[in-house]
Amino acid sequence: MTLQDLGNIGQILGALAVVISLFYVGSQIRQNTVAVRSSTAQAVHDNYASWYTNLAADGELMQISINGLRDYAALPEVDKARFVATFMAFLSFSQNAFYQWRDGSLTPQLWVGWEALMINLVRAPGGKLFWAERAYVFGEEFRAHVENVIMKRTPAPEAKPFGVFKLE
Repeated sequence: MTLQDLGNIGQILGALAVVISLFYVGSQIRQNTVAVRSSTAQAVHDNYASWYTNLAADGELMQISINGLRDYAALPEVDKARFVATFMAFLSFSQNAFYQWRDGSLTPQLWVGWEALMINLVRAPGGKLFWAERAYVFGEEFRAHVENVIMKRTPAPEAKPFGVFKLE
């Protein structure tokens, strides 16, 4: 066997090692993608769960939220400020979920549920008025989605904000 034959065998082995390495890297990327999606889904869920838990723990804030979704314009000043803070948190979490879904980090199956929740709250009479007043603070793509999809989609017949009143 000549030195050139050994060099050719070395090149073949090197190329084979590169191919094996590429398969390994591809496998690691797929595993990382699954982990990122799982982590994203959990973070989105935690945000919404925390929001609901905070409302449930504060009866006065829950009543303000119900009143605000029914008739945002009629809220007294302090109640309106509390409603704004609470609903801004909800919409901020929703915007985050939207961008995570749009970028592929949140699966479409999970987004459908969060989108239905948005429909229930943003399509309420007070939610519509709130959105008209505050939409300017959100990202352009999220605003477009809310206005062109959420606001135009028919809510489920059984949809009730906080399970309390029926959407029209």
